[in-house]
Amino acid sequence: MSSLKIPLKNAKVLIMTKKLAAKIKGLPQKPGAYLFKDASGRILYIGKAINLKNRVRSHFAPLTQGGVRELDIKSSTKFIGQVADVDFVKTENESQALIMEDQLIKKYQPRYNIQWRDDKSYFWVAFTGDEWPRVKIVHQTKLKNPPPASPDASRGGQPSLRGGSKNSSPPKGGVRGDFVINPIGPFVNGAELKQVLRALRQILPYRTCKNSYDKPCLQWHLGLCPTHKSANNKQSTINNGLPLNTYHLSLVTLRQLLRFYAGEPIRIEAYDISNIHGAYATGSMIVFAGNKPKKSDYRRFKIKNVRGANDVAMLKEVLRRRLNHPEWPYPDLMLIDGGKAQLNAANLSLNTEHLSLPLVALAKKDEEIYTEYSNKTLKLRSLPISLQLIFQTIRNEAHRFAIFYYRHLHAKQFRKTPKRVGKKS
Repeated sequence: MSSLKIPLKNAKVLIMTKKLAAKIKGLPQKPGAYLFKDASGRILYIGKAINLKNRVRSHFAPLTQGGVRELDIKSSTKFIGQVADVDFVKTENESQALIMEDQLIKKYQPRYNIQWRDDKSYFWVAFTGDEWPRVKIVHQTKLKNPPPASPDASRGGQPSLRGGSKNSSPPKGGVRGDFVINPIGPFVNGAELKQVLRALRQILPYRTCKNSYDKPCLQWHLGLCPTHKSANNKQSTINNGLPLNTYHLSLVTLRQLLRFYAGEPIRIEAYDISNIHGAYATGSMIVFAGNKPKKSDYRRFKIKNVRGANDVAMLKEVLRRRLNHPEWPYPDLMLIDGGKAQLNAANLSLNTEHLSLPLVALAKKDEEIYTEYSNKTLKLRSLPISLQLIFQTIRNEAHRFAIFYYRHLHAKQFRKTPKRVGKKS
């Protein structure tokens, strides 16, 4: 069998067969997990990639001036010289690639995989099946008699707390004594995940304790736990007066934000209004699938029934007209450009149509996020930079699309206006 010589700096000469080189060249540029094998077929190393071809090639240095391929010493000196074959498993997205890598490592226990060989796993966010569900971070999850997954909003239904994740099933394990509603994940960075949950708890209070309803915990006194009653209350309500069913709706919003953070391609609709003193008023609806725009679903609205500068009334008109199109998929999350007034207007529009969709508002001035479930606001800078940027990108895209239509209408009217011709002096 013909082969290519691959000199390794300060080491012996290694051999790569033409068969292996050709196989690497033919790898797909898709997410997935890859497996390096030796000549006997034994698995040496398992990894995951957003782009399988580029990631596998990254284990090897680029061509040198002499045309000979050198190995990347930093990551591969211990096993790469033994690699005789490479196999792969394609997945739909990076999250599924993480899960696949984790499962394959635990199944085959490759010699050169260190981090995930024990019984640890990636992080997941689970919701328990209590009357007032608790939110918890777990390493391994297993659904015990899970309920049928409710349809996603993007498939025509409204988001549900028990709705399934679009990622593949989590690794088997167990959360003792708890019925766990479909968990969200996987997450690699546990510290950052805790940061996100702490931040979101300011605007979406949730329960973590096991205290009885008549024994308030510290978080309840801080306004962050919604599941206890004070001595003056006869029923269990959130300490700002919201009932149990509203708490469930707040958890649906929390789920959708966590799915978004996990990289799932949830459907996000963002809205903005553009006008100058009420003239040429327009509204925009832009759609993102996760962090990617879906421009085929963009919609623009010419304001017809509002006179004068009234952005709140204009937003109500835009949402009313949008919700009159049931053939358009409902969003998993609605993002409104504005503050508390715009949030209340959007919530009223949803209630009028008897809809319960996850809804947040993002104000430009102070970069704050509002929800209907708390009087507190969340500074955007409290979130990881990746989430900050994507929220700003979606909000700014809605603004761009609205102002583009406003300028179009303005220019169109300007072209129709006859020019005044004065007398020549």
